[in-house]
Amino acid sequence: MITFKHKLFISLIILIFGINAVYAQKNIRTITAASKKASITDGKNVKLDWNLEPDARPDIYYLNIPSKKSIIKFKTDKDQLTIKTQPGKKYNFVVLLNGKDSCHVQIASILPPDLPDLKKTSAYPIHLPFKLINSKIFFDGQVNGKNVLIQFDLGAGTSVINKNASGKIGLEFSSHTIVSNTNGINKEKTSLHNILKINNLEWEKIPLTEVGNMEAFEDIIIGNGFFRDKIIGIDYDKLEFTIYESLPAEADQYKKKPVFYVQNRPMFKVKFVHNTKKYDFWFLFDTGRNGSMLLGNDFTQSDHNWENLQPLTVINGRKIIRLDAFIAGIEFKDIVTNASNPAVPNGKASLFGNQILKHFNVILDNKTGTLYLKSNSLIHEPYFNYQSYLKEMSSKSQ
Repeated sequence: MITFKHKLFISLIILIFGINAVYAQKNIRTITAASKKASITDGKNVKLDWNLEPDARPDIYYLNIPSKKSIIKFKTDKDQLTIKTQPGKKYNFVVLLNGKDSCHVQIASILPPDLPDLKKTSAYPIHLPFKLINSKIFFDGQVNGKNVLIQFDLGAGTSVINKNASGKIGLEFSSHTIVSNTNGINKEKTSLHNILKINNLEWEKIPLTEVGNMEAFEDIIIGNGFFRDKIIGIDYDKLEFTIYESLPAEADQYKKKPVFYVQNRPMFKVKFVHNTKKYDFWFLFDTGRNGSMLLGNDFTQSDHNWENLQPLTVINGRKIIRLDAFIAGIEFKDIVTNASNPAVPNGKASLFGNQILKHFNVILDNKTGTLYLKSNSLIHEPYFNYQSYLKEMSSKSQ
């Protein structure tokens, strides 16, 4: 039987909870802005532009390495907010734009929910054989039950299918994706909800975007997004790709380097010397590029770098330069590479390709954002260097 005292007690409890809820809503952190343009700094290495959107509730920023603590600085033209994050947590705040529009922002220390979800059928570590074709890594696999050749490309931000292969698989296209590749920036057809298999591993609901810049024999390209919560290994000596549950003991024998991610693509720092000047810059770890390296606009537009580069020659506005690079204690002497003209907007990131990277066995710990490199049996394999350049120029002059 509920008495008057019970009713009074229940009413007080409801009142207290109501007051606490209102207090929490009123005390959500709020900063101000007069412009939609803002920026986010995530830890030591990540800084990106952010556009305030009043209609998004909330507009979510996913941490670059969510399994680690980080310090986020969200800065507007008027104000700044600092958040110390913990793995698995979400942090909400409001940016009051021009004194009237409330922009709800969430900092999420989790991986984005749209990443491919691996359905494994065996215990870790999982070993997959691969083929090395033109310095690129390939798996035999299936898409929707049809046999395909799948390239694994750490430089790929989107899963794509060769236009020549989409017909034989029988894909249905119901969406579009903006793709930036060697064909420029284009709106391409996308097929949703595909099933991809490699050996006994399976991923469902995989989007595949059709592109026309792949080699004729290549069917599918997948990237690091398939393993973003995993530790992976690439062993060029054994031609073996491994998925680990925890960091293997042999990582102690490797050189250790921090990475951060752009569209799940790892960036790592490399020292190089050109014309006696020393540089230290972040490069994309691009296993899908059959070349040595590239100096992109991100490098050439900074610190008068373009003006300081002394070219061997200039081709279509790009400087062809000679440099020495140092990776994991190994010197790659006399690399000859392109440098993009910063006056020509192309958005290309600086990168090292697999003509250089295949000289190392790799462990990539996506959980902690750490790259481990160890020289392998391919360490003496040739790459495009000054002697190669002289031969090429000599043949063109004849």
